[in-house]
Amino acid sequence: MTQPLPESADAAEAADPDQLNPSRFALERGLLVIGERTEVVLVRHAQQVRTKAETARAGGASLSPLGRHQAQLTGKHLAEEDFDAVYCSDLNRACETAELITEAAAPHLSPVLEPRLQEVDMYGRDAGRSGITPEMQESAGIEFHRTLRFDAFPNTEPSDALRLRIHDVVTEIAQRHEGRRVLVVSHAGAISALVAHAISAGPDMFFFAGHASVSRVFHGDGRFVTHALNEVAHLRAEGALTF
Repeated sequence: MTQPLPESADAAEAADPDQLNPSRFALERGLLVIGERTEVVLVRHAQQVRTKAETARAGGASLSPLGRHQAQLTGKHLAEEDFDAVYCSDLNRACETAELITEAAAPHLSPVLEPRLQEVDMYGRDAGRSGITPEMQESAGIEFHRTLRFDAFPNTEPSDALRLRIHDVVTEIAQRHEGRRVLVVSHAGAISALVAHAISAGPDMFFFAGHASVSRVFHGDGRFVTHALNEVAHLRAEGALTF
């Protein structure tokens, strides 16, 4: 059984939270740095092979050699942390990333496949839709550049639906492991959409998570609080940072 997340030093030293400055206590509790909360460590999958043949495979492309190296680096980066569970999207690139990270960071665990952690399905290709012309893609790209919302792309999962899908599944995971730390391997658009929902951001994708990057959110009191976005120093130091 993993240990509960530690509280801040201030809270640990105080016999009674009321001994803290009331405003400081309100800030720390409101932002979930003290008290009961679950830490969700969000990792984007590592770099995949980008060929038509790989993309057309059932479950999508596998990791490239660099991608495997990125996932291993992230596993080492997280190896000192105590995880209660590991979840991942069921797409190949996320499954392989989760397996490599788990080998280094949580060898006693096995990744749990969760299809609702999948990336947004651009243009409905995964649903078998077709007929998207280069002209349509160019027009959609211009609109996305203006709004940073997935609604810009035709036959694509609506922005609000994407946000709710990711929010609901990660909430379920957090509630399943209350007071612990869990690893969730997903995708750039999905991770950004979760954070966007949490902070009521207008854009769906307001930051681009690097391959095998680490972001963190706390869950407690019925909401998410963003803790860190796009940890990539472990990748940059090895010349392995890609997007």
